[in-house]
Amino acid sequence: MKKKETKREFIDASKYVNIETGELLSDEQGNVYLEKVNKKDKNEDMVVVNYNEYVVIDSRAREFIQSKFSVVECGRIFQMCDMVKSCYNILFDKKTKQYHTKDTLMSDLDYSRNKYASFMKRLFEESIIYYIRGMKDGKECVWIMMNPTLARKSKFFHKDCTSVFDDLSKKSNTK
Repeated sequence: MKKKETKREFIDASKYVNIETGELLSDEQGNVYLEKVNKKDKNEDMVVVNYNEYVVIDSRAREFIQSKFSVVECGRIFQMCDMVKSCYNILFDKKTKQYHTKDTLMSDLDYSRNKYASFMKRLFEESIIYYIRGMKDGKECVWIMMNPTLARKSKFFHKDCTSVFDDLSKKSNTK
């Protein structure tokens, strides 16, 4: 990385007066230095990094989650955050390249059936997940949607998501 060119120059502080107090700058501050930075190209030290896989997690929503769940449960929730896909923020299984089912998510989160059911019930009650029910190939399917105010993989999500979730960044952080 290229270092910025800086110069330190001494300023004669006796030539400047504090307009609020009427005191000379030299009496108030002593020796004063001015640092000049060469700014030919403002972005010369900046780097743009592009990622194919990323997730955006809202800091206030994260604080809310951490106030309601144990450290282990938070880890599982943040693991789920990395599974979101589509404008509906549906949990996606990267191994099978299909949307998660109850069984695939339970396996990925390493939960027993009873603990999984209890955990998911708490997530639903806290407006972290929502279930979408529908028919696919003549079978009833259930998809799990993650609250986009907690985590998302793009700036945009479907407007219907806002009607089924609370904004977690605005919820109270009390247990």
